[in-house]
Amino acid sequence: MGKKKTKKHRGSRSHGRGIKGGRGAGERGGRGKAGLQKHKWISTVKEDPNYFGPKGFTRPQGLVEETKTINIHEVEEKMEYMIESGFAKKEGSIYHVDLSEAGFDKLLGGGKARYQMKITVPTSSDRAVVKVQEAGGEVVTD
Repeated sequence: MGKKKTKKHRGSRSHGRGIKGGRGAGERGGRGKAGLQKHKWISTVKEDPNYFGPKGFTRPQGLVEETKTINIHEVEEKMEYMIESGFAKKEGSIYHVDLSEAGFDKLLGGGKARYQMKITVPTSSDRAVVKVQEAGGEVVTD
């Protein structure tokens, strides 16, 4: 693009831009996404047909309950703390662990079960039950 020929338009009222051409974003139909439902409708239909309309639903955060989970290896790592806190006790070689009292909702099967444990928990994954049973323990669901 070369220089604008403003010299040519000296003395004219609009400098060759028409009545509203020199004011703001008038000649391009508004700034940004202005006019997508009106005069820029065809480009909306072609380029982004799903721009308008519902996009789904998000539940209010006050209603969403977070499930507190714990893996098998985390139970074993925190065993000393649980015994001190009264959430677990050792009888012979078996550890009795009450995860529901400790504030957990679900037992997951991450890691290896090395101790014999009898774990009480509201829910647990199938993999966690199998791993605890292979180590000689059991999972009791509330």
